[in-house]
Amino acid sequence: MAKFGVLGPLRVDDGDLRLRGERQRSLLAMLLFRANQDVPVPQLVDALWVGEPPKSYASNLHTYVQRLRRRLDGAAIDHTGNAYRIRVNPRDLDLLVFRAEAAEGRKAAAQGDHVRAAEHLRRALRQWRGNPLIDLHVPPLDTEARGLEAEHLAVLEDCIDAELASGKHTELVGELTALLAENPLRERTAAQLMLALQGAGRQAEALEVYQRTRGRLVEELGVEPSGVLRRAQATVLRSEELTPPTPWPICQLPSDLLDFSGRDKEIDELAGLLTGPGMPLVVLNGEPGAGKSTLATKVAHKLRNEFPDGQLFIPLTGTAAPRDVGALLNDVLRALGVSGSAIPDDVRARASAYRGQLTDRRVLVVLDDAADPAHVRALLPGTPGSAVLVTSRRRLSALEGARRFELGPLSDDEAGELLARIAGPERVATERKSAARIAAACGNLPLALRIAGTRLALRPNLPLAALADKLEDVLRRLDELTVSDLQLRGSIALSYQALGQEAQRGLRAIARCRNENQPGWAVAALINQPDADRTVEELVEAGLLVPNGADATGEPRYRLHDMVRVFATEAGVEADSRDERVASVRGLVDAALNLSDAAARLLPGGEHLPAVELPPQPLPADFVAKLLADPRVWFETERANLLSAVASITALGWRRDAELIMDRLAVYLRLRRNHADLRTGYDILGA
Repeated sequence: MAKFGVLGPLRVDDGDLRLRGERQRSLLAMLLFRANQDVPVPQLVDALWVGEPPKSYASNLHTYVQRLRRRLDGAAIDHTGNAYRIRVNPRDLDLLVFRAEAAEGRKAAAQGDHVRAAEHLRRALRQWRGNPLIDLHVPPLDTEARGLEAEHLAVLEDCIDAELASGKHTELVGELTALLAENPLRERTAAQLMLALQGAGRQAEALEVYQRTRGRLVEELGVEPSGVLRRAQATVLRSEELTPPTPWPICQLPSDLLDFSGRDKEIDELAGLLTGPGMPLVVLNGEPGAGKSTLATKVAHKLRNEFPDGQLFIPLTGTAAPRDVGALLNDVLRALGVSGSAIPDDVRARASAYRGQLTDRRVLVVLDDAADPAHVRALLPGTPGSAVLVTSRRRLSALEGARRFELGPLSDDEAGELLARIAGPERVATERKSAARIAAACGNLPLALRIAGTRLALRPNLPLAALADKLEDVLRRLDELTVSDLQLRGSIALSYQALGQEAQRGLRAIARCRNENQPGWAVAALINQPDADRTVEELVEAGLLVPNGADATGEPRYRLHDMVRVFATEAGVEADSRDERVASVRGLVDAALNLSDAAARLLPGGEHLPAVELPPQPLPADFVAKLLADPRVWFETERANLLSAVASITALGWRRDAELIMDRLAVYLRLRRNHADLRTGYDILGA
């Protein structure tokens, strides 16, 4: 297996293998930065061609991949759907080694093992050969490369913290002096150098570092030193262990988006829930891309005056890789001013210390992207006055005392306003109909609209109609909804991959029905499994299938968002055989046909229907009897869906089934004198 390096010049096999050609090297860099992940073709195209790519970009890209495979001696570069993926052993790519060792080091530091922490962090730092891809310009990776430089500096400072805690003061003075010379305004580095000098018995020099750094801050930025530098000065003056001052009030909220629009009603409702009596606990859940975190941040900023002691924002990263609760509590306690030596080792003791810090305070705690109720419970305050806002793709049904707030897509007006804010109001106003088509293709999802708007902003001469045409092509919609690190497919995939196999299969089956509002019996027929109820519960809990009330028959209704349906349909093409797909749809048709026949024969005029041999009813007999207790109500409830089914079944070539369903629906339509629907249905059959 080849070994790769991106932390410095792009390198293969320690430089023994040289790649020629800028595009071939850019392609490898893109794949390595997302090693073991699918990289959509549009992202690769953006990396290889500046501006408009050639019409033959797809075949050109395929050629570059083939050449890369040959040059890398059959490297594992897979082609999946509309994406490429390079499979790399985590030990064979410096970026993966860097992050893995850094994570182990921080974990050891959180456990108080500073020697082991320093060893891991030094191994991470040894991967660094210079700024990432310093010999190559790949515009889509510019932001990530800069982020890695900041990440490297943070790991270096964490390593120095661990070594200082291990008693290595004299050894660090030289390294810290050089580091501060490169970053003269970095206060954490200055504070570390002061502590290293103090530990080496050089207090006077430590105080000189403080004066010199303070002078630069005042002269160049017009600000006084922050708490970290002042505390280091106090430590040197007192020659005792650093004890951070109280942080209250504290605000950890991310910045509020300037182009945020809409959601006025939701903001007011959430604000009302969070300022209620006691300790309000609100779970904001919804489908991928609905904008839960953005809305939570907006509401938290709005309520800052209501919670004068502060606002905590704790990323739980539950969708991708849930963070360990003990590590979370360690970070939060440090932010609240608890020194490392005072943080208990036991997780329950840390949770108790956390609650003690919040006792009788008015703090808003935002827990972003929770994985499950256990992820939340340890981070709840213990006294009234504070409030907790949780965002999650899951409903967190087992979380006691929580009020749930379901976040759906934007309204049409809100979607248009968001698109205008990002792409430009004059441009959207000029092509209003095309803007509406884009919003509709995005399903009014904020993430999808943000991606579409950003693509338009990047290409000011691109007509909105051109993007609308691309997005209306269902087969390529998710490919088009990607820009830089924003990707709708990846967002949905995280929720999908967290499902069990039966739930994944169930979601793919449900997506085969195009009706937006599906009754529970249709969902069960599509899933066509004995444990369909459990599958539905898992999909609802995951936020991928949305409950939509109950109909007049008492049957629950469900909604599947367009974007989730497109994703699940794509997944079904790859994962399910044609026979499996046909069997799923067949189950729904058989259920609808039997229900229509039984309901029609209970109505006046239905007794004249000719006897026909029907396929077996997949639904239980007692359930069918309950559903058809009033056949008129059932027909009225399902009238629109049955007409739609007649059209869909006819298109599939199952004409006899379509005729049978229409003849039975016609019994009800004649009773109601609904001649318009009668004509529509039989026109479909006659087409």
